[in-house]
Amino acid sequence: MKRLFLFITTSLLIVSCGENNNSTNDKTISGNISDLAEGTQIYLDYLMPTQLITKDTATIDAEGNYSFDYKIESIGYYRLRINNQNFINLILDVNENPTINGNGTNLMDTYTVEGSEGSQGLKEFNIAVKKDYLLQDSLNQVYMANKNNPDLFVKVQTISLSSESHLKAYYIDIINKNPGSLLSLAAVEQLDPEQYYNEYKKVDEAMAKSLAGTPYYENFHKKVEGMVKLFVGEPVPEITLADREGNPLSLSSLKGKVVLIDFWASWCRPCRAENPNVVKAYDKYHSKGFEVFSVSLDGMPQQQNAKQDWLTAIKQDNLKWNSHVSDLKGWQSSIVPIYGVQSIPFTLLIDAEGIIIGKNLRGTDLENKLAEHFNSN
Repeated sequence: MKRLFLFITTSLLIVSCGENNNSTNDKTISGNISDLAEGTQIYLDYLMPTQLITKDTATIDAEGNYSFDYKIESIGYYRLRINNQNFINLILDVNENPTINGNGTNLMDTYTVEGSEGSQGLKEFNIAVKKDYLLQDSLNQVYMANKNNPDLFVKVQTISLSSESHLKAYYIDIINKNPGSLLSLAAVEQLDPEQYYNEYKKVDEAMAKSLAGTPYYENFHKKVEGMVKLFVGEPVPEITLADREGNPLSLSSLKGKVVLIDFWASWCRPCRAENPNVVKAYDKYHSKGFEVFSVSLDGMPQQQNAKQDWLTAIKQDNLKWNSHVSDLKGWQSSIVPIYGVQSIPFTLLIDAEGIIIGKNLRGTDLENKLAEHFNSN
């Protein structure tokens, strides 16, 4: 669930320098959060596609009440945050002043919101996503405990697919009702762009009217513009970045090979967990013409020595191929918008001519695709 409750990339865990409070005394958000000690500070963050900016700080009083002074200046995604593990995301419009109450020990599951239609819609959206997630997790546990029961597997799979189908229908309904909204942006990014390209275009065209000039539209529009380049059967854009020694290395230098383009980072736990599978595939198919072109998104602001983190991870995970590149700019890497990378790990498998033959293949799926390709050629 790469976007569960947070449909913007993982870089939003970064907190940048806060801004001074707006001079107005108008209250933007107020309410009561129980079970927090008097004097506890809570934060109002503005969520941009690749950055989180703290706009204001409020203090919990003896009765659990709080209020922010910052006045919403532009429509956007916001976050009411107790800490980086305990927060809620909101959609706030200019001059909205909602009342938000909840329990400070688990804000996500207890909060209520009044006075913000977008935030209420986002809450309902997150509830629907969480419901499906919990069901899928339960079904997976049932399956793992009964692997040798084929009849049960069919039943589990049927329930799982039915739930996924209903959730996708829910996303599409949101999009059809108001395609130019930030809620529709959250919904469409849960859908596979290849299968639901028309929905992506619909949201993009509507946002061009309703949210033109906002960072959300600009970021999403670039993604939609680049989508056709990343469909199976299409050629991939060129990549030229610095290698481990600082010399330029291009993807095209591997033309003639079957190449896995692997976007990853030393700080990305799912990436590190997947690396042994990539190494296994490399060991098995390298002699037949398989290569890996690893693009690191190291260079996050919280990394004190991003290059060393990158090099250490390569060594620790035994990533033995030579094609490792990075501009060490994290999510600000020049290649991120070109490839429309929204989360990592993200992979593309290309043939000897640079044509995409697979996307986000991991584990046995990658190995099976390689076996299929090399056995048929």
